[in-house]
Amino acid sequence: MAKTIKLINESDYEVYVLPEARAKMEMYCELCEKEIGWLGFVEKLPGIGFMITDVVLLKQEVNGATTEIDPAALLDFWGQTAPENQSKIKVWGHSHVNMAPNPSAQDDSQMKYFADGNDWFIRLITNKKGDMNITIYDYVNGFEVHNDKLVTYNPHRAEMRKEIEAEIKEKVKEKTYTAPPASKNYSNNTYNRFSQAGSRYSNSVQKHKASTIEPMFKDIEIKYVKTFDDVLNDPNYWQSTIV
Repeated sequence: MAKTIKLINESDYEVYVLPEARAKMEMYCELCEKEIGWLGFVEKLPGIGFMITDVVLLKQEVNGATTEIDPAALLDFWGQTAPENQSKIKVWGHSHVNMAPNPSAQDDSQMKYFADGNDWFIRLITNKKGDMNITIYDYVNGFEVHNDKLVTYNPHRAEMRKEIEAEIKEKVKEKTYTAPPASKNYSNNTYNRFSQAGSRYSNSVQKHKASTIEPMFKDIEIKYVKTFDDVLNDPNYWQSTIV
């Protein structure tokens, strides 16, 4: 039967990272076409988890599958770090380039080295796509905690949230709509008045049309012709014009 461990306080093993430290790791992976490794500083926050505050790139030899940090560079890094921060060097990270971030046998063997003098240590494997494989080694209690999520922590987020809430309250208003006026319903009496007025207007137009075709002087004989040639060909026209 396989043995399993269930964490009572899972939040104790969450892994967070400050924005600048995350950006550096992402650029290491993006700008190098081979495996690349780094060390970093971690603070343990009881009841919250682990916070990666910074990472440092050291001299190393790399190829497509391995990375080996120069021992002399490792000693220089240790010597240049302030004594109060030396105990915070608690994360070893490296890239698997375009491959899945699954740990190799060499990766597992490397973590035995970090057991010397450390109560705990973190291994972080990633790739160009940003996939994560994070293992927290609890050397004191003798178990490992695996995680595939790295949470970016912005220390100014709470302050920024308050500022944005105030800005939204000041600048963003709900749009209101006004209903159009209701259409008027005309009664039958109104319709009848419009109908009667229309009839009077129609009768007036018909009378006007009839009056326009009546001759102005009724005692004068009027002859209607279609064309001017009809006038010229009329013998009566020529008779009346000859003196």
